[in-house]
Amino acid sequence: MLSDKEKKKIFHKSLYVLEKIGVEIRKDEALELLKDAGAKVEGQRVHFKPHHVRKALSSAPSYIPIYDRNGELAMELGSEENYFGPGSDNPSTLDLETGERRQSNLEDVKNFSLLVDALPDMDFLMSMALPQDVPTKLADLYQFRTMVVNSSKPFVFTSADNRNTEALFEMAAAIAGGTEELEERPFFIQYTEPTSPLVGTEDALGRLLLSAEYGIPATYTSGTLPGASSPATPAGTVVMSLAEELSGVVISQLRRPGAPVIIGGAASPMDMKTAGASYGLPAALIIDKALSEVSKYLDMPVFSEAGFSDSKLIDGQQSMEASISISEMARSDADLIHDVGYLESGQTGSLESVVIGNEIVGYVRRLQRGINLDKKHLAIDALKRVGPGGGFLTDQSTLDNFKTLYQPELLDRRSYDSWKEKGGKDLRERAREKARKILDEHEQKPLSGKKVRVMDQIIEDKESKLA
Repeated sequence: MLSDKEKKKIFHKSLYVLEKIGVEIRKDEALELLKDAGAKVEGQRVHFKPHHVRKALSSAPSYIPIYDRNGELAMELGSEENYFGPGSDNPSTLDLETGERRQSNLEDVKNFSLLVDALPDMDFLMSMALPQDVPTKLADLYQFRTMVVNSSKPFVFTSADNRNTEALFEMAAAIAGGTEELEERPFFIQYTEPTSPLVGTEDALGRLLLSAEYGIPATYTSGTLPGASSPATPAGTVVMSLAEELSGVVISQLRRPGAPVIIGGAASPMDMKTAGASYGLPAALIIDKALSEVSKYLDMPVFSEAGFSDSKLIDGQQSMEASISISEMARSDADLIHDVGYLESGQTGSLESVVIGNEIVGYVRRLQRGINLDKKHLAIDALKRVGPGGGFLTDQSTLDNFKTLYQPELLDRRSYDSWKEKGGKDLRERAREKARKILDEHEQKPLSGKKVRVMDQIIEDKESKLA
């Protein structure tokens, strides 16, 4: 979407914002690091010199390997691959049985974890549900435990604040076999973000600094509301978001040079008709793609979004918005692409929506592979055998190749009569059946009882301090 000249222009404008406008830093440890590095600090307002940013970019890794729970390489951020996964922390969930919107609970986190573990085109996990049936101050610990027990895939994890971050890292170290093993083969990414416009909060920077200390990959990506928390224009939001994120890169590298950090960001423009956030407006994708391209121009791994909808249920709008966003972001430079399955502008999660999103990702990935022009696929020998006026249905080339042709599982290709005879089910009903089947039949390799007990003890200790 952007030329190199335009990417450079955006980067330079972000450097201008960092130097002339500055960022409010509400974390004392970060302020001290910045003072020691020679940044201009006025109270909590910090003015970054361009050399601070350039030095940080030179030490931040452009390649970050991510492993699964079993220590196997699962994702290579900074490569040419896109990786897709769901989002996190929806306060509401569409009930799989009733179809009604209700408060999310811990069982939903378990179900989403099992579902993503089984779906072939979901590469990483996020919680999708913010459980309302556990103590609010411990919800992140319960989410972490539930996710890692029910899925071996890597995950991106977010928490409400920084109070439990160290406990989460202790739980992760127990699973990995120790802090050194966790740093060597991280199986999760800590999500944190600035507060727009141009504020690094104590909680967000606390998570970022602790992630750098432990060597845990961390996002520091803006989540803006253009027209409210950022400029209404896509270009203005991109410049501001990049400035926010680069301030985090500087701080993480001052804390520990080489600490793995991910930028990119996502936007949900304010719909001026409703005063609500909209994931589906074209401006959101324009901002997301621009941030991805500029971040890659700076040789940084990228976190972005796709597969979402502003719709309140599984319908044509959901499928349209999810398909367009997945198709666009699959052709972008983004590494991690989250929010597959979001409904209601990130307020509601749906198992069926994740299943449909997985199908769209698989379809788009097949399109990306393009056409194979090797000898076998050009099929000249088959054309010689069949010749003019012949038929290929019984030719050996058809028998050899038809099973390798991509066939979506959810999309119906039958005649009307055949479809009606089989129950006349629409896309949501078919997605619901697939989700039910996975939850009933998918078996996750169990985590050792010893590791589960360590996590339970950490949660128990935290609970006792709340009493």
